Amino acid sequence: MKDTATVSDEMIHAAQAGDSDAMWQIISAHDSLIHGIVRAVAPGAKRDDVEDLVQEARAVLVQRVRAYDSTSSAAKLHSYAYPTIRRAVAESWVRMTTGLSIDAGTALRVRRALADYDGNREAAYLSMHARFGTSREAFMATVDALSGVEWLDAPVGRDDGDSHAMTLAETIADPTAEITDPTERRELALWLLDQIANRQSYALRSFYGIGMEKAPDADVAAHLRTTPAAVRQLRTKGVRSAQTVAQRHSLAA
Repeated sequence: MKDTATVSDEMIHAAQAGDSDAMWQIISAHDSLIHGIVRAVAPGAKRDDVEDLVQEARAVLVQRVRAYDSTSSAAKLHSYAYPTIRRAVAESWVRMTTGLSIDAGTALRVRRALADYDGNREAAYLSMHARFGTSREAFMATVDALSGVEWLDAPVGRDDGDSHAMTLAETIADPTAEITDPTERRELALWLLDQIANRQSYALRSFYGIGMEKAPDADVAAHLRTTPAAVRQLRTKGVRSAQTVAQRHSLAA
């Protein structure tokens, strides 16, 4: 069975240079790690859900590999990628099991607060309000949304993301034109990419070269073990998802 020990510095360098075979070798080497995370985060997931979560994890891993410091040892890739993959799977599982119209990160923080205070909603709310400024209405709405969830991975956080120039923001309608500064629009687009499903984000990042080299749909499809047509659908859904998130937060995107 392949494991992360089979990943070499040369393999990472090749993947970062655009070698699709090398990238898939890295993904395959992390297969047991990814499935272990999915089993831990979503123990009750059905087969189709597991496959979706695995693909989400693979999309995150590809982005982590591309962003990895090529001067570092391959042995460190595991510790670099693991927290982000686990967090992404946890947030994806929240979305899949609740149909949340709220940020999955908020849901995980609420769940952690409830666990820390043994289910005492008032104490958990006061903690959330003090740390994150969460309103009582938002807290209770999240609790209600999570009422049917039996288990969630607790730790949560988010990377700041890359600050490279991009064109994604230009593909999203801006009916009010409230954000006109290019830097602000880039920051908004980066934030939106962090709010949507990882596969959708990866399809958009690879197409526009956001924080990574542009990659053809065929390569992205090979990484996710799907088809180029499916990648194009992910990209279209990604733009729609970004629009939805922007509208939910009353943002002009």
